[in-house]
Amino acid sequence: MAVGGGAGVAGVAWATGAALGFRGPAFAWVLHFLLMAWISGVLDAARPRLDGSWFRVRDREPAVYRRLGAWWYLRLLRAIGWERLMRGGRTFTGTRASLAALDRQTRTSELGHLVVAVLVTAVSAVAAGAGAWDAVAWLSGLTVLLHGCPVLLQRALRARVQRLRAGDGPGAYPREARRG
Repeated sequence: MAVGGGAGVAGVAWATGAALGFRGPAFAWVLHFLLMAWISGVLDAARPRLDGSWFRVRDREPAVYRRLGAWWYLRLLRAIGWERLMRGGRTFTGTRASLAALDRQTRTSELGHLVVAVLVTAVSAVAAGAGAWDAVAWLSGLTVLLHGCPVLLQRALRARVQRLRAGDGPGAYPREARRG
């Protein structure tokens, strides 16, 4: 699945680039979304353990993510309807019993976004080597928006989940991220 899906992503991305140009926004958007769909399928099928120390959010991290705008990014996702669209695939029910599933989902999402960010950065490096700076700008800009920000948000959310699972307090959303 991983190899066949990866070949399919490469083929569709190549066809998009050939039809619409490799240097514009269409190729960059298609590449990002195809890769994210592919890695999501791979991670769902493989179900890696995701228990390394990398996934533990350190005490100092949430304040950094807040300053970098993670909760504002969540508000943006809610405003455009992305969170509602993605909600169907989540197993979190709002209870303490479902916190473990939410914790795992944040880890899986973080890993997927990191893998895609690395892959697109490699494509950006190839584009830079070819002097296609407009392609580099589109690919890199979307990497920050579509993968960097979600990684920060997943880690900020996981910090709250880890605190709740450890029994260290209510872990309510900060005022900036509350609905209403």
